[in-house]
Amino acid sequence: MIIPIILFILIILAIAMLIMFSVYILLPSINIQEDKSDDPVIPQKTKKNICFNDEISKTESKAVVLCSCNKTLSLKHTKFNESYTCFMVKNSLGTGSDCPFACIGLGDCMKICPQMAIIIENNTALVTDNCCGCGKCIEVCPQNLIKLIPASQKTIVLCKNDNQEYTSCSEIQKEKNIELYEKKDFKIYSKCYKMIKKISSILLK
Repeated sequence: MIIPIILFILIILAIAMLIMFSVYILLPSINIQEDKSDDPVIPQKTKKNICFNDEISKTESKAVVLCSCNKTLSLKHTKFNESYTCFMVKNSLGTGSDCPFACIGLGDCMKICPQMAIIIENNTALVTDNCCGCGKCIEVCPQNLIKLIPASQKTIVLCKNDNQEYTSCSEIQKEKNIELYEKKDFKIYSKCYKMIKKISSILLK
């Protein structure tokens, strides 16, 4: 008699947890993904539901890092100790490359972002489509590489170096379309949600 009761309670708890996961994680994530505009370069308007932190004020701007993650350099990038910060290495060790204007890539901006909207690729910070334009990342970049731009802006020069003598960077002063980098975890949430929805529809028949 006790075992069936325990099993029944466990099933109820599992269903409750599944519902909470769907409502509080999957659905908000999918709504953010579905709220993309037709323009693949940058949204026509600021997304209204993307700021999941109540302390963040929504803005009509988006942060960009003035350094391209697609860059290649003649000299191999120096690998810094991951426990260091960008501020720690700037004055003593430089940027780790032959470009004094480049992103150091140790993620000071990533750590301070309340939206978790910044990732590091090729030793360069990248702003994802989670950005609300709060500007907190701007204050912590010792290279002054991050700035807020209007959400309607479509192109930008992802480089602060205006003197080609100081670098072998392949991306120097190239104008580029502004890309929106997606948070990959949203794709996982989306797949889970579709599976749950499919199973639910089968069970309800």
